[in-house]
Amino acid sequence: MDMTRLLRPLALLTAASLVLALTALLGERPVNAAAPPQVLLADYAARLDQAATLEVTHGRGLSGAWRLLLRRTDSGWTLDERWNYPANDELVNETLLALADLKALEARTAQTDWHRSLGLVVPEDLGAAVRFRVSDGAGREMAALLLGKEQQSESEATQEVKNYGPELRQFYVRREDSTQSWLARGRLPRNPDIAAWIDPRLPRHDGDKLQELRFGSGDEAFSMRRVGGVWSMGGAQDWLERFDALRPDDVARAEAIDFATARPFTLVYEDGLSLTYENVGAATVIWSRMEARAAANARPEIKVLAARLNARFKGWALRFSAERTPLLLPAKRDFEG
Repeated sequence: MDMTRLLRPLALLTAASLVLALTALLGERPVNAAAPPQVLLADYAARLDQAATLEVTHGRGLSGAWRLLLRRTDSGWTLDERWNYPANDELVNETLLALADLKALEARTAQTDWHRSLGLVVPEDLGAAVRFRVSDGAGREMAALLLGKEQQSESEATQEVKNYGPELRQFYVRREDSTQSWLARGRLPRNPDIAAWIDPRLPRHDGDKLQELRFGSGDEAFSMRRVGGVWSMGGAQDWLERFDALRPDDVARAEAIDFATARPFTLVYEDGLSLTYENVGAATVIWSRMEARAAANARPEIKVLAARLNARFKGWALRFSAERTPLLLPAKRDFEG
């Protein structure tokens, strides 16, 4: 048998296979050939102190996109979507720092067809990405980042405000002006609730100076006093502890809420300051408005404090869930037994 005649077609087949493999190799679009930068947004990080606005956008599927715009003012950050109500400065500042400190670990796909599987499609295109956009005082964009899925279980992605930033996580990101995606490590909040972004603080004064609690009005009015550190009704201390932990869910202009049937309670302090909360139930929520007063014989600094608290809180109505009814609309029996 002529072996040469048998080997010739095998050689041709092998050569053809090599040509096809080489063609495929040269024609393949690499998905992770880019070298990761040490800091993903180094240009933004170098100008972090110039950040004047932070825009956070979440996708809502067929309902479109939900946008939150925060602005820096002389007194802190405010929320455009809530009539410039003060924002949660701590969360805003931590978000800005987290963007500056974001580390790219590995390159992922640069092919737009694969972005949806990583959660990196823009919110306006039925995408699941969360967009963080930062601009300076002149409106010039400093950074625009899309936050996608976590590398680990997506069920772990939801972050509550109370445990924001305790650990580094790994997730997929890309700059909005680039198709290149990255596996990154850092801390970025995913919480879409407005409660996470509004200022959680309520009017407060020195708790050691609190001497009286007054609830209700007219025939339903009742009160309790503290003498020698002991309250005249046993449930007062428990109520105060729960009240100190109170945080609003949302905010509105006070004139938009009907407070005609509101029930008040007042915290009275020994230095002449009093804080009155008027609370009204509306469907499944409770709205509350606040006012500070200083007694006529109070020291000047207490009168200044009352004026400062009113400048900050008067005119606003804070929303709480109906679960807070025993706290904001208590009856006398709630303090007995």
